[in-house]
Order: sequence, then C-alpha cells, then structure tokens
Amino acid sequence: MKALPWLKWTVLAWVSVIAVCSMPARAEQPSVDDYTRNKALGDVAISPSGKRLAVTLFGKNGMRRLGVMDLDPLGQPRIVGAFDDADVVSVQWVTDDRLVFEAFQRGAEIKDGGAGTFVVDHDGTDQRQLIAWRRATGDIPGTAIASRVLPYGWFLHSVVGDGSDDVFVLRRVRDSIGDFKEVQMARMNTRTRELRNLSAGLPDYTSSVHFDTASEPRMAIANRAGRTKVFWRAAPGSAWAEIADLDGLKEDFEPWHVDADGTVLIQTRVGDTLALHKFDPASKKVDPQPVLQVKGFDLDSSPEVDMRTRRLVGLHFRTDRRTSYWFDEGLARIQKGVDAALPAGRSNRLYCGECETSRFIVVRSSSDRQPGEYYLYDRKNQALQVIGAERPWIDEKTQGRRSFHRFEARDGLTVPIYVTHPVGYALDKPLPAVVLVHGGPFVRGGDLGWDAWAQFFASRGYRVLQPEFRGSTGFGFSHFKAGWKEWGHGMLNDMADAVQWAAKQGLVDPVRVCITGASYGGYAALMSTISQPGVYRCAASFVGVTDLTLMRSVTWSDMPQEPEIRVSVGGRRS
Repeated sequence: MKALPWLKWTVLAWVSVIAVCSMPARAEQPSVDDYTRNKALGDVAISPSGKRLAVTLFGKNGMRRLGVMDLDPLGQPRIVGAFDDADVVSVQWVTDDRLVFEAFQRGAEIKDGGAGTFVVDHDGTDQRQLIAWRRATGDIPGTAIASRVLPYGWFLHSVVGDGSDDVFVLRRVRDSIGDFKEVQMARMNTRTRELRNLSAGLPDYTSSVHFDTASEPRMAIANRAGRTKVFWRAAPGSAWAEIADLDGLKEDFEPWHVDADGTVLIQTRVGDTLALHKFDPASKKVDPQPVLQVKGFDLDSSPEVDMRTRRLVGLHFRTDRRTSYWFDEGLARIQKGVDAALPAGRSNRLYCGECETSRFIVVRSSSDRQPGEYYLYDRKNQALQVIGAERPWIDEKTQGRRSFHRFEARDGLTVPIYVTHPVGYALDKPLPAVVLVHGGPFVRGGDLGWDAWAQFFASRGYRVLQPEFRGSTGFGFSHFKAGWKEWGHGMLNDMADAVQWAAKQGLVDPVRVCITGASYGGYAALMSTISQPGVYRCAASFVGVTDLTLMRSVTWSDMPQEPEIRVSVGGRRS
C-alpha cells in the first residue's frame, strides 16, 4: 500500500532535520513506510445481533472501502461499498441488515458524486445516496421528478435504532454573526428517503439535541452571546421548557444519557474536573455525588447502550489510557476474562450490539507498543479468535515503551507529560530528545496508546516528550483556563520546562533537543526558537499557524465553514 504523500514527505523531511542531533543507527530499524502506510484494517462496527462486522479496508488504489464479515462462522470481508476517488468513513449499522456510511474525497475540492452519505445492505445490494455533499443536487435528469437526495448542508445525525430502516438527519442555520440560529431535524427512511420533520418547536439558537433511549428528542442546548441555555421536553410532543441558563465559559453541562422514563445523566463539573452526575429536570438540580469520577482527569466518556433493551450497560473513557467501566455484571466478567487472556498492559475495548445477550463480542486490543489487534470473543465457548491487526507489519519488540508523568512548571502549575522511551537504551541514559507538540491547542493531546509520530522518532533513538501544556483539555478546568491568552508565553514555557524536567530526571541530553508539531504545534515549534533561546537545536513546523491576526480576521476560505454539532441518540453520539 502507498503511504499518505504528505505524511511520508513530512517524516522524510524530519529525517534530514534531526540529523543535527544524529544518533547511531539501531539494528533492524523499522522503515519510514512502516509508520506512514495505510492501516490494513481500519474502523469496525458490530451489527446489533453480533453476527456481522463492518470494517474499513484499503484497496489497491489507496482508497478506504467498506467490507462486511460474517462472524458465525468467522469469514473473509466482502466489499459492499467503494469509490475510485473517495474514502469510506463513519460506518454505522441501521439494522442487522443495513448500514449507513459517509464518503469523503481528499483535498479541499469536492467533485460531483464524490462525497456524501450513503446506505447499503450487508450483501452490497440496495445502495443509495441520502445526502450529497454539493451546494445543490438538482432534479433527476430527463424527468420532472425532484431528487430526494438531500443537498449540501444536511448531515447524518445518527441511526434511530428501533429496528426500522430510519436515520436522523439535520441541517443547521446560522445568523449573520455566526451563531447557530436553528437546527432543522428530520427522521429519514433510508429506502424511500421520505422525511418526517422533528424540529418543530425547537428553541432558537439550538446547537445540539439529545434523544432518549426511545429515540425521542428530550434535551436541547442553545448557545447565544456567551450563554448556554438548557431546555427539557417532559414528554414526546410537549413544549420545550428552559431548565438552566449558564455561563458558557465557566460552566459545563453536557447531556450524556437520557432514559425513556426521564432519568438524566450529564457530564458536568462539581469542583475542577468533569464527572458523571445525575440531573433532575423537575428540580433543575445536579446531584453533587458523582456516578463516576476519575481523580486528576476529566471524565470525557461515551455510553454503551444495549441495542435491543436500550439499557445503559457501561461506558468507555480515558485517563492516561483508554478503559471501560461496566454497570452490567456479565459484561464486567467478560472484560476481566479478556484482560486476563491477552498480554498484560493492553487496553481491551469490547464492541457489542445487543450487549447483554449476543453470542459474539469484538475486542480491540492495543497498548503503547501494539497499534491494535482485533479478536472475536465467543460468549458460548468463552474463547478468543483472531480477526486481524491494524498494522501487522509492526513488531511490538521494536516499539518504545511509553510512560505518564506530571511535573511542576516554573509558576507551580502541574503539567502532565507522556514520554516515549526508545528500545535498547537504559532509562538512566540521557538521550537526544524531540518535543512533540499537539495541535489545537485547546484539545486533549493523547494518551499511552501507540503513537506513530512518537514511535517513529523513538525508533531512531530519540526520547520523545509530549507535554499536555496549559490550555490542554482533559485535566480539569484550572489547567484549561491557565492556557487562555498564553499561546506564545505560558504554553511555550511549559514545553521548555518539560525539557528541563526530563534533563533533571536523566532522560534527555539538554543540549540535543528538537521541537516539532502541526497546526498550533507548528506555531509552537517556530515561536519557541524565538521565545526560548538556547533550549532547542532545531525546529520543524508542519502546517503551522504563522499569522495569528489573519487566522481570526480572515473572511474568506477555500474550505466550508461548517463546524460539527454534537448530537446523540439514546446515549450514542455522532
């Protein structure tokens, strides 16, 4: 398979740049292509019954295709969706027989028929387009029949999940200053493409809608002039009532799961970090006792809901690594057994449809050294069977160990950091280092999972530092707020302090350190050479921001200005 051109070019450029801090070559060094080539096995989605698995695979033309595998017995994938000039992404099961997926062309220009939302049956039949990613679709040529394909501006919301062939779709409308003015929502039959309007009565300036487990809209979030308003609908068809008015910069209120009986769980802060709490719409009060909280981390989690019973059975989240928590005792036992059967140190994610009863569960097993392997767990026989690996050419023995630490910055702020240690070097041996800066900057940088960039540098003998500098999310509101207006100062100080900390720990040679990153990370690499003289011997910027004023003032763009809306149905997000 061919490497992604821009990624391979960037890595090759780095091979030249970091020669300034050259290291002796190691035996059996993985190639650049090992880190840049397309995955052999991409995203997966298990059908509601657990009898089929949807996977994305790369074809000879380098495009990602949609395949379906039978699990009883385990078979080879059959291709049911593919394009010559677009990648298949975001695959979901509508029913046990039907899938919905999106296709995107690479680059800024979208050509006719090259991108949109599609549906297809598991055997490859009855494929049709639901949404066309063009400004206008037109009528059906040669007829007076108007096309039922929705035009650009409509997006897939999620599947309904009630056994029908329906999905939810939405269109957002913004006002003259860019705020969301309204959301148009509809339920669409994927076979006839008929629409049923669901947006009647939604509050103005709605930005997100949350459905209950019966697929009824129950909560809406509206944002306007820095305020966040929360609305509740007590029963299907009733009016929306305002239940909260919050400061959008200081208060968090994210609907997380709503049962059909009106039981509500939200992600909010009682203290500094996000946690899962019960919320009573009638009294408009948050239960101060969290349902689940993780010390030192925001609980940014996704629910797992049984697709038949609609019962909340667990959730998936990450601290320094990805993990799961199960409310269902049977699934908790399966998780414990899978963890014991697979190598120590793995994060093992269970994928299930009808989670409480289906015979088959798919397991994704990964670690800091393992990019990802998939197994089939047979509940009846309590056995694991190999499905395949994302990057089978990666030998775990050649990959570096990753560790998580926290250090104190110069002003006393505690900063989390990930360190990747090259294979074959003692931990007490100071090595040349690369500071790898995440983009954003107001996002979560990473975790202890396998990281292609970090592992590439480590395979060349460099110790890699990835600080979650101030402004990074996932570590509490105080850490996030400390980064406000600190692009070129406090954030860069944290990166320099990370080098100093690592040097004191005996991990890096402080006179042989380089810095790199993309987007904000590219800006940080360039700016650090000015604001942190003497800290770095080289810097490399990939798609870095170079004009902060222009970034905020520009009124034109080659790309559509359509940010995603967070939506969910019965605990499932898209």
